[in-house]
Amino acid sequence: MLTVQDLINVELLKLKAIAGQAATSRPITWAHAVDLPDPWRWISPGDLVMTTGVGIPHAAKDQVAWLEQLAQCNASALVVAPRHDAPKLSRQMLNAADRMLFPILHASFELEFVKLSHYVIESVLNAQRERFNASERLFQTYADALRKAPDMAGRLAILANTLDLDLAIEDAVSGINIVDTKPSGQQDLEGVERIAIAGRARANLVMTRNGKRTLDDAILVRSLVGLLGVELERLMIQRDLQREEGSALLRSLLESETQFILARPLLERRGLTGTLVSLAIRPGLEGFWCADEIHHAPALHIATPLLLSDKGLLLAISADDNATLDALRSNLGDCTVIGISRPIAEATGFRESVRQARLALTQAQEVGTDRLRYGDTETGLIMAPKSLTEARALIARYLGPLMEHDRTQGAALLPTLMSFLANDGNWKATAFDLGVHRQTLVYRLKLVEQLTGIKPTTTNGIARFWIAIQAGKNTELLDSNH
Repeated sequence: MLTVQDLINVELLKLKAIAGQAATSRPITWAHAVDLPDPWRWISPGDLVMTTGVGIPHAAKDQVAWLEQLAQCNASALVVAPRHDAPKLSRQMLNAADRMLFPILHASFELEFVKLSHYVIESVLNAQRERFNASERLFQTYADALRKAPDMAGRLAILANTLDLDLAIEDAVSGINIVDTKPSGQQDLEGVERIAIAGRARANLVMTRNGKRTLDDAILVRSLVGLLGVELERLMIQRDLQREEGSALLRSLLESETQFILARPLLERRGLTGTLVSLAIRPGLEGFWCADEIHHAPALHIATPLLLSDKGLLLAISADDNATLDALRSNLGDCTVIGISRPIAEATGFRESVRQARLALTQAQEVGTDRLRYGDTETGLIMAPKSLTEARALIARYLGPLMEHDRTQGAALLPTLMSFLANDGNWKATAFDLGVHRQTLVYRLKLVEQLTGIKPTTTNGIARFWIAIQAGKNTELLDSNH
């Protein structure tokens, strides 16, 4: 881009800066010759104003006021090629130009303004052409990168190499790099620039220049930021669709329309492998991301949990790892509370794991903790319940999974457990009373353990189940068939 200093450097023009020399780096966008007493009415910001001086006032005070109005129009500079009858520029006016950092150039009257205008216009048009070509090259490079690189990190690396820059995209909230072109994931601390990327992503372009800054950099960077904004928005739309699909799958599992074993391959394709748990989440307030947009949190990009909004709660299927739980809590806000189920097992089913997560959430809120796994808190579970509310909680914790399984599967796990305890753990007597083979009894009690997480053949298990059964009988919360 043409600057005032560039014009001064053209020997043929013989221009001399007589004031405002500190501001000769100002860019020139056009040239305009005007001898009227009010040139500010006829020019645009960035114009080089050329005059023979006849429109400039004679009095020093008026010259300062005239210059102030001209400078307020954001002209780039004033070129004066004085005619013989033009007033002399006062020292006050030149001092004002220095104070306002507004360049005034002196030219010979023999200088034809048309030549100066042609030089300025030709230089401006060439600069615009170069900027257009540079932008076109940038877009072409980006188009090539889309074909060559499968991921955004690869495309950003191609752009960085073309522009001779170190580039990264960081989360504006946490400052963590989302996309980086350096293997180490570190940016040089010296000379780092951060430019906000418009859109929903809440991201910054982090840029370190390897070469010297040019005047056209701002335009190229603006174009680059625009391209990256489109790319990030495309990724966000992709994640929105993935969340909708995940919510539909989770709802289908809740309504028993899809078996968990059949959903496993779908979960693995989403990065949810290994041990999985159900979560019941009460979102906090003023988090970095709201419940409806938590899937955009950078820490959840690799293996985003399945999420379903349900009456003020978030239900989720998640990998059982602390990093995911920490990311959910930190991004949803400090008051977020999470209930965590036991590992989801095919034998117990998904709905039972959700029940466990909901109960764990309720217990977490009661004891005042932000995170609780099902079974970690045993409040009042060895002591006899002191109220109907405690009795209900006791039965829901230890017998609820068995009652739900018996209701939906037409099984008899609770009667089997009650008979086993009534026979003091005698396998033969229990099998005889139930009229089943001993191996059937073994299978049923193993299922009791899978559903509740408690082994009914241990002293600890017998005690808990016995107290829960007695609480149900004493409060008539267990129906007469049991």
